[in-house]
Amino acid sequence: MATPSSPLSPVPGDQDSFLWVKVEFQAQDSGCGHTAHPEAACLRLLHFRCEEASNPHEALARLRELCCQWLWPEVHSKEQMLELLVLEQFLGVLPPEIQAWVRGQHPKSGEEAAVLVEDLTQALDQRGER
Repeated sequence: MATPSSPLSPVPGDQDSFLWVKVEFQAQDSGCGHTAHPEAACLRLLHFRCEEASNPHEALARLRELCCQWLWPEVHSKEQMLELLVLEQFLGVLPPEIQAWVRGQHPKSGEEAAVLVEDLTQALDQRGER
């Protein structure tokens, strides 16, 4: 797959895009209970399994903790938290290669992510790669 012209580099399928996702997931929490990388906190939440807890109350407590690490309810407004949830859901329905590339661009909103997907789709269509 050829590389689209800037600002769309790197392209889906680029090894660096997938490495980014792996590195973000492995990031550690900062001392204040929040993560330095919201993407890492979100991934920890998404990958949590009830089997990791010894009972339902512990699982629920862990889920609350993971949500707070990602959403920062004491800092973000309800609208900001909703936007993070919508953005994550939007990214989750994208094909894996496009999802990894869009995540690599660090969109701050669902609208920004949608524009990135449109731009990438147009660039790939123009090159006949889709």
